[in-house]
Amino acid sequence: METAKNTTPRVECRTPTSPLRRQVMSERRRTEFGRIALSHWLFACLLVTAAACSSGPSSQGGSGGQTGTSTGGVPSTGGTGTSDTGGTVATGGSSAGGTSGTGGSAATGGAPATGGTNAGGTSSGGDSGTGGGATGGSPSTGGIQGRGGASAAGGRAGTGGRSGTGGATRAGGRSGSGGATGGRQGTGGASAAGGQPGTGGGSGGPDGGTVPACASTLPAMTDYAAAGPYATTTENNTGPDGKSVIYRPRTLGENGFLHAPIIFGPGIGMQASQLSGLLLSFASHGYVVVGTAVLNGGPNDPANKATMQNALTWIVEQNDKAGTYQDKIATKCAISMGYSVGGTAAVEIGGDPAVATVVSIHGHKATAALHGTMLQTSGTNDTVGLPMQQYTFDNSKVQTFMGTVSGADHGYIQSNNGGAQRPAIIAWMRYWINGDTGAKSYFYGDDCVMCKSPWTNPQRKNWQ
Repeated sequence: METAKNTTPRVECRTPTSPLRRQVMSERRRTEFGRIALSHWLFACLLVTAAACSSGPSSQGGSGGQTGTSTGGVPSTGGTGTSDTGGTVATGGSSAGGTSGTGGSAATGGAPATGGTNAGGTSSGGDSGTGGGATGGSPSTGGIQGRGGASAAGGRAGTGGRSGTGGATRAGGRSGSGGATGGRQGTGGASAAGGQPGTGGGSGGPDGGTVPACASTLPAMTDYAAAGPYATTTENNTGPDGKSVIYRPRTLGENGFLHAPIIFGPGIGMQASQLSGLLLSFASHGYVVVGTAVLNGGPNDPANKATMQNALTWIVEQNDKAGTYQDKIATKCAISMGYSVGGTAAVEIGGDPAVATVVSIHGHKATAALHGTMLQTSGTNDTVGLPMQQYTFDNSKVQTFMGTVSGADHGYIQSNNGGAQRPAIIAWMRYWINGDTGAKSYFYGDDCVMCKSPWTNPQRKNWQ
């Protein structure tokens, strides 16, 4: 049996609201609504502030620095930023005329700058023109880079390059027309006005040039087979061992003339006096010839080299001692010379600082750390000596001329006071030691004296 449901309607009784209560409730609702509106407004303000902050630091602005803040910068005036007036990016940019122009990326109070990113182009003076360096500080007005410039106006290198007008050495020398004061680079460029090679070259080219005299200069002459301007004399039993012979001008040091010494080594077992005609001829041109004692060793014998070295040291020392040679010797202008084994030893002592040039006459195989020039002579019939001279020539590291007389054998130098080789040797010495430019015709140019009969097969090496 089902229980009957109560279908009587429910009646809700509401207590009537008094006018005072209604007023209080209305005030409460308005207050709550105001709080909600205020919170929404504050939230909107926070969003606006966050948006302003998110514009962040500007980059590569104008005249001030590479990274600095614009005047206003990230935190606008009155904001909460941590930088000085100028913020993170300076009022300019990398440099005045640097990477960016006046204005910068961030301007007073806002994200984009008043002047845009560039108001002056990439630069006004190149990578390192008037701008560059730094005037300002890191984050302050002026930025990291300011007006100073990494380089002077004109580019990466200053006005005038590394050095001045002219070449590397004196006029007529190996380079330059303006001397040492000039250098390798000139006004505004990579090369000096005047260039690397100078006027006339350095004794250079096929036609030769001008070289400064090592010793005192000699008057010009045209016939190098003729005797020189000096009367001569002979001193026997002299030198470091009392066994040398000296051929020299009778009067030394006239008008302050400095005489270049020749250290001459004779052939094996020979006395230097056996070649007196040849050596006196050299002396007549102003040279002091020291003929060494007998050389008894074969080619490359250390005793030969020692004998010649001792003679060289001795004559250089005489320049500082009271006596005949005091203040009369050109101590840095010696000629190391010899015949046969003496010619071999002449090459071997040629690295001595006092030696300016080497003359090897029918010498043998020899090498040395030479620093001056070298002349070699031989003959087509010197079947033993010529191949050895060729070896010396091939191994030379300095400016070298090798002349060969057609039909001459190993003993050629002992007859007729040296034959065709004597004037050639005199010309060589006068050119390199005494600055006689007329003598260069013997070995410079395709039509040189030593390029024609009786000479044959002229060879030049490291020629300048």
